Amino acid sequence: QLGFADGTLLVEDLPCLEQHPAILELSQKIHSCHLKGIRFFPGVDSAQLLELMTQLNRGNTEISEAFDILGIDHIRVIPEEDTPREVYREALSVVESIYEDARLGRRPASSIAFTTVQKMVSNAISRPYALLAMTLLKDYDNYTFTHSVNVSVIALTVGRACNLSEEKLRLLGMGGMMHDLGKMTIDHAIITKPGKLSATERHKMMEHPEHGVEIVSKMDAIPAEVIDIIHHHHLRYDRTGYPETSRGHKISPLVDMVTIADTFDAMTTLRCYQKPFSPKKALDQLRIMSGSHLHPEYVDKFVQFLGPYPVGTLVRLKSDVIALVVDQNHQGENSLKLKPIITADGQRLLDALDLDQPDSSQILGEVDPLLKGIQVEKYL
Repeated sequence: QLGFADGTLLVEDLPCLEQHPAILELSQKIHSCHLKGIRFFPGVDSAQLLELMTQLNRGNTEISEAFDILGIDHIRVIPEEDTPREVYREALSVVESIYEDARLGRRPASSIAFTTVQKMVSNAISRPYALLAMTLLKDYDNYTFTHSVNVSVIALTVGRACNLSEEKLRLLGMGGMMHDLGKMTIDHAIITKPGKLSATERHKMMEHPEHGVEIVSKMDAIPAEVIDIIHHHHLRYDRTGYPETSRGHKISPLVDMVTIADTFDAMTTLRCYQKPFSPKKALDQLRIMSGSHLHPEYVDKFVQFLGPYPVGTLVRLKSDVIALVVDQNHQGENSLKLKPIITADGQRLLDALDLDQPDSSQILGEVDPLLKGIQVEKYL
């Protein structure tokens, strides 16, 4: 393992003190890519090492993402700080552990959730759009876990759009992460049923908010607003929905933010009865539901925050290049980071450098990824 600390290259945690030009150059390249280490695993070959040096020479600060696209799995780069991808993966692991404890009737530990949510909040403050992009990496085999993390991330984005304090963001993130915990008490066959639920099955499913409250009430130090989110996340803005016993009660505004997140993630997810909406089209649908199902002020702020071409939108440029929006406001307000995918002459790109655009003026419009045979998640 190579590391970098206090300006010194480390080999297996031992400082390399020799001032050889090649060592100094390698140290500088690792530092410029914002890495604190590079780990090598058995099976690494010369081609992978060459690609590593190519990425270091480019000064690529997102080498991990490039390696995912290229299928390089024998070299792992360790970022200086928790990247959105690393935080997202950690959150998935934490949610799986907590939900599995609930399924087995054990009391889940809350401390690991609080720690991970704090990392998510930090990312939501510093790189909200890059973290939001991770929600498009759908894992349909572990839908409940993925959905819970996605709702947490999207809710944090709604919260950022609404200028919530960091303390409120932590509550919002925790509530989003735990909102479906009660589903672990529902028959798995009902949870995973691909078709329409029967009346009896639907009634069983509608019990999951109360079951979730029962579970978290036994956990350590779960705040009242988090319990509120778990209990009421299926109540709509007009307070229809369920559980019916909740109607008429004063409910935390955080509940309405999680409801928006829950709806947005469901829309952008492939289901047996619907193809996924693009992020842009999902925002259009949120506007339609605003004022009845969803809180109109929070929807407006969320839509405004994501802009006309949100992360995950496939677009055609005036140059006829087809590109994916992978980050926003990275180089300044209203700026976009685009990943070219298809050239003007129709060639498919696998490892093109990102384009930084000061605004969306070079975009002609949205492109349907299904019509182009593009799996957007492969490029995020």
